[in-house]
Amino acid sequence: MDKLNYFLYNSYVLILILVFLCGGFIQYFIGVPNTVYTIFVVVVIWILILIHTLTSRKIYISQFLLSSLFFSLIILISSLINFSKIHKVLLYVFFSLNPLVIFYFYKVLEKRNINFQPILIKFSRFIALIQLPLILIQKFGFDFLIKLNNSNQNINDYDFMFGSFFIKADHALGFFLLSYIINIIFRIRRKEINKIPWILLTYLSATIFIMESNLTKLMLIIVFLYYLFLWLYKKINILGVFAIAIISIVVFNFSLNIHAINAQYLYFKSRYTPQQSLIAFEKGYAKRPQVVVTYATKKELKWIGDGPYNYFNIFTGKFKQTNHFSQLIWSYNDLGIIGLIATIILAFFLIKSLSLEYESFVLIYSVFILYLFMTTVFFDIAMMLSLSLIKAKRKEDIKLK
Repeated sequence: MDKLNYFLYNSYVLILILVFLCGGFIQYFIGVPNTVYTIFVVVVIWILILIHTLTSRKIYISQFLLSSLFFSLIILISSLINFSKIHKVLLYVFFSLNPLVIFYFYKVLEKRNINFQPILIKFSRFIALIQLPLILIQKFGFDFLIKLNNSNQNINDYDFMFGSFFIKADHALGFFLLSYIINIIFRIRRKEINKIPWILLTYLSATIFIMESNLTKLMLIIVFLYYLFLWLYKKINILGVFAIAIISIVVFNFSLNIHAINAQYLYFKSRYTPQQSLIAFEKGYAKRPQVVVTYATKKELKWIGDGPYNYFNIFTGKFKQTNHFSQLIWSYNDLGIIGLIATIILAFFLIKSLSLEYESFVLIYSVFILYLFMTTVFFDIAMMLSLSLIKAKRKEDIKLK
C-alpha cells in the first residue's frame, strides 16, 4: 500500500470513528452542534477527495453525480425565484452534496484498490453490538445523564436512546442496525456465511425493538418478511406463495372484525380525511400523512416551492407549519414538485449505485423512500455511511442465488 493509499485508508477509519462512535459523545458532553459536526466531517472528506483528484487527475462521472448536480441546480433556481438568503442556500445544498461526497469517496477508495470492506464489517459489528447496552443505560439513566447535557438541545426521554450516534438520531441508529442486518442477509445469500447467526440477529432485532424508532421496527419486519417470501418462492411453487398471500388477506379482514382493532382502523380513517388533515395542518399538530393529504387536496400545487429552509428555519429552529423533519415534505414545500421529483431521482441513483440485484433494489429503494419521508436522510452522514454496508461487492456476488 503506497503512502497516499495508507493515508486515505486511515482517514476512512477515523471518519467511521468520528461518525459512529464519538459523534453523540462530542455533541452531548462538549456541545458541538449537529450541523457544525456534519459540515466538519463532510469538509474533511472533500479535502481527501481533492487530494486524490489532484494527484490522479481523474474525475469519476456517474448518473448519481449528475442527479446530485441536478438537485443542486433546483435548489439554486428556487432560491433565486424566492430571494432566499445566501446562508440558507449554502446549507441547503448540503442535502445534495452530502450523499455525493460520501459515495464519491467510496468510489475513490475502490478506484485506488483500497480494500475497506473488512474493516467496515468488523467496525460495524462492534458498533452494532455496543448499541444495546448504551441505549439501556440511556433509557434507565435518563434522570442522571440529562444533567450532564451540554448540547443546548432540549432532549426528552423518548429522544434519549440514540446510542453512540448523534443526539436524537434514533432513525439513523435504526437505519444503521437495519443495514447491518441486511448485510448479514446478503452474506448468507452469497453463501459467505454457512450458518444463520440466529443469536446475533436476535440481539440486533432486540436492540431495534427496544429503541424508539418505530419506523425501523416496521422496516425490520418488512425486510424479514420480504426475504422469507423470496426463500419460500424458491422452496415452494408460486401457487403456495399465492395461498400464503390469500391467507394473509383473509386474516387481515378477519382481524377487522375484532372490536379493538376495528375501532383503531376506523379512527385512523376518520383522522386522515382531507378536512381533518387540513384542520390539523392549520393548527400545527398534523402528522406527516396528514401534511401530505393537505398538500394533495387542499393546497395549490407548488412548482418550484417557497425557497430553501422555508419549512424549517435552521437558524431559529422554528417550523413553518408542523414540527416534522422530513426530506420529502421539505423538498415539496421548499423546492416544489420539481424539487420533490429531483429528490426521488437522487434517491433512485443513490440506491442504484449500490449495484444490487433487482429484488433487493426494489426493497432497499422502498425502505429508503420511507426514511426520506420520516427524516432528513441526505443531511445525515451516519445514514449515508450506513448504506455502504449493503453495497454489492462484485458483479459475481450479486447474481440471484
